[in-house]
Amino acid sequence: MNKRQTVYGLVNEWLNSIEGRITRSTYVKYEQLARNYILPFFESVSCEELDNNCLDSFYQFINRKENTEKKVLSAGNRRTIFMIVNNALDQAYMEQYLNRRYHIKPGISRPQRVVRVFSVEHQRKIEAYVLNHKDSFSLGIMIALFTGLRIGEICALQWRDIYFETGALYVNKTVQRLKSENTGSAKTKLLISPPKSAASNRLIPLPSFLIDYMGHFRQESEDSYVLANGKCYPMEPRTLQYHYRRILKEINVPYLNFHCLRHTFATRCVTLGWDMKTLSEVLGHFDIKITMEYYFHSTFEYKQLQMNKLSLLSQN
Repeated sequence: MNKRQTVYGLVNEWLNSIEGRITRSTYVKYEQLARNYILPFFESVSCEELDNNCLDSFYQFINRKENTEKKVLSAGNRRTIFMIVNNALDQAYMEQYLNRRYHIKPGISRPQRVVRVFSVEHQRKIEAYVLNHKDSFSLGIMIALFTGLRIGEICALQWRDIYFETGALYVNKTVQRLKSENTGSAKTKLLISPPKSAASNRLIPLPSFLIDYMGHFRQESEDSYVLANGKCYPMEPRTLQYHYRRILKEINVPYLNFHCLRHTFATRCVTLGWDMKTLSEVLGHFDIKITMEYYFHSTFEYKQLQMNKLSLLSQN
């Protein structure tokens, strides 16, 4: 065992070993959590000093740790932090930096998924606006509302990805603003990368009204980005988010974040009787269990629709 090796050094070695094998956004998230929450505790803890008492103290430290906004770390972030440490310790054991296995049991229950969606009334208001205000921001909202694409996938769309003849859309990349690869820098850059997972690489059939709507914006250059008005670089996701919020305020619709357009699309599909396998593939989920977890227990609207199918047998 290398007694001079610190536990945080083990974490850094694990991060280096997975860089390039996971998406850049996931790596940035792991690196930031490690730097902000694992480093302060383990920076000077050597492998020789590591024991279960030390890990118990870390467990308590993370479960009471507050971030810069004075909010307790989310359950998801705490699970991720413990996962990073566990994987680093497993790798260290396999490489004989540690002479025994250690493992932190997160002990954090997963809350039931609750998705927020726009009501039918509010969706009608949104549709009325985007149909009467044909600009790039309306187009982005329309695509989200009727395909369920994520905001990064929408901003990364190029006209080469839209097949007007067959009525389909090909999702093959995403765009997001991420911290520079130089971890010592606070600078960020707009990064175009493959989608979230292999399942997110997908071909989606489009409803005819959406094809017609997109036709108003069509550019001759296939390299042009769909939301960028003929420019050769994509729209910033935060720019689309800003104008989306502005539009909701203008039409007096209570604010739900942009991702709720995706949830609204999925929920409407469930209401229309889509099977979960089809919905999962359109949404780009890598596992149908994710789709089931989010949307199997759908909205009150859908439950009410099903209840209204009941009738008194004595009156039939």
